[in-house]
Amino acid sequence: MNTRVSARPAAVERARSRSAEPLLAIKNVGVRFGGIIALEDVSFGLPDGVLLGLIGPNGAGKTTLFNCFSRLYTPHQGDILFQGRTILDRPPHGIAELGIGRTFQNLALFRTMTVRDNIRVGGHRRSRSDFFSDALRLPWVKREEEALDETVSELINYLRLGNWAERRAFELPLGVQKRVELARALAVRPKLLLLDEPAGGLNHHEVVELGALIRRIRDERGVTVLLVEHHMQLVMSICETVVALDFGRKIAEGTPAEVRSDPEVIRAYLGTTKQ
Repeated sequence: MNTRVSARPAAVERARSRSAEPLLAIKNVGVRFGGIIALEDVSFGLPDGVLLGLIGPNGAGKTTLFNCFSRLYTPHQGDILFQGRTILDRPPHGIAELGIGRTFQNLALFRTMTVRDNIRVGGHRRSRSDFFSDALRLPWVKREEEALDETVSELINYLRLGNWAERRAFELPLGVQKRVELARALAVRPKLLLLDEPAGGLNHHEVVELGALIRRIRDERGVTVLLVEHHMQLVMSICETVVALDFGRKIAEGTPAEVRSDPEVIRAYLGTTKQ
């Protein structure tokens, strides 16, 4: 069966027609843990509307870079710009307010909460309410809660979670849990969606469905996507641009075809160069 999801040239053309300034810009980022260099002078840009795949063998630095985007780590050099402004002065809980949503390699759902409530948690990250306004039930708080309820219901329908909406997270199959976490990330109404190995643990059919879903989210919801993934077939079939890391360095950047045939990428994955 052909698992390739058809490309969307319109997204690429839209990105090319805009300003040269990318939505997300990684500039000479370096991260060290003691004497270990996790990232070394990494730079690339992600234009608005593009789906970019970040690949590399285990230990290449993908998760470290992802955690810099989420402000879990702070680079010792370089900068990360979102819409032209640094995010390195932001605390981790302030990233969602910028319009950045993410999923996690290890599912981070609240296991005893229902699907609906897990998704609501994502929406609350952009809420303006606090303890006192909630206690006083101010009119704008009620309107905000009603809007959040509408968002949650829309995402439940969009990601086909209706049959699971009132079930607790620990009762769900893995594939459904992945969709719930994706819905929670979308509840922040992101401009940029960071996906951390979403295909992990899924079977072939589920991976194909996931690829189509990621592409549909980008196309229909206007969300720029950065995908970190070990599943090469998924990355190469849905991404317009691929960046490859190895031992903390960027070794290749380009279209899937260009990166797939790059000698440095072949060496990193196979331990040899193409003959």
